[in-house]
Amino acid sequence: MKKLLLPLSLLAVLALGLFLLSSCGGASQEAQEQARIQAAVAATLANIPTQTPYPTQQIIIQPTPMPLDGLFCEYGFCIGHPADLYMVDALILRNAAAPSTRSQGILFAFNPGLFMQVIWSISGPSYDYGISHKLILEETDQRIGSMDIMLFRNLNVYYQPIGPTASDILPHGAVASWQCGGRDFAWKVYTPEDGMAPGLLQKSLERFRCE
Repeated sequence: MKKLLLPLSLLAVLALGLFLLSSCGGASQEAQEQARIQAAVAATLANIPTQTPYPTQQIIIQPTPMPLDGLFCEYGFCIGHPADLYMVDALILRNAAAPSTRSQGILFAFNPGLFMQVIWSISGPSYDYGISHKLILEETDQRIGSMDIMLFRNLNVYYQPIGPTASDILPHGAVASWQCGGRDFAWKVYTPEDGMAPGLLQKSLERFRCE
């Protein structure tokens, strides 16, 4: 049998053709694989939750209408006090489960140089400043001098000095009472020196508000 011999030039052409065909097939397969990867990446990116956009409207916080230093605001009223005193709910100290309410309560503040107290209750059918004074005064507090009735803005304030007080360290002071918003308020202060109480009462009433 005779062997079929091909010229070397023809063999080279056939080898080149086979190489080109295999190269084209590989390139096409690689392109398809890249397309699948890109599609998978696009799908993944589409499922990632986007961040909630910030509101376009600017929120403006209104300034506090009055400075809060030396001011107690709670239970439907505000009252001024010296900045180095801190008003505390006395009923919470007695029983944390039964604090003061809008209807009635007791506040006090104390430092080595001053004592201040405020009480309030729902007004009865008639107003008696003497009863309000008795509710806030200790048995050893002694009212001295005469009763002064002062008109402070729209408040009729009943004021009277006291001394000696229940405190030996703070022997002077005063008591005051008034009505506001259907409630009776009483205020008391013990001071180390005589004559300090009127200024303290004025500063308390200058910032007093009630609902």
